[in-house]
Amino acid sequence: MNSNFQLLNNVEKTYWYINKTLVNIPRNEIVIKSHIDENMLQVVELTYSYLINNDSEKVRRSNLKTLLIKLSLIDFFVLEIYKRGYIKKKKFESITNFILEIRKISYGLLRSEKSNI
Repeated sequence: MNSNFQLLNNVEKTYWYINKTLVNIPRNEIVIKSHIDENMLQVVELTYSYLINNDSEKVRRSNLKTLLIKLSLIDFFVLEIYKRGYIKKKKFESITNFILEIRKISYGLLRSEKSNI
């Protein structure tokens, strides 16, 4: 299967999975909810930007690196809502596994971009 398609597919699945989870977080945690949602939307945007932008390898690599930074932020915020008791351990592990899979694909794409140079 094409790595680009896998990346997009996993990002979309993760977005919808996290979006369903955010409903369970109380309203007083609106800041964390908005940060998670904002960063997930940026991950989706960066994924599409990576897939569509075929002109410059430098821009594509930059998109992937920024995507990895946003994933780390999401991972941090998900850990925070887990520590505060808003999600169970199983849900936390599922989300982190989704993020880990996206991270693996992204690093693989970065390596393949580097080898093409």
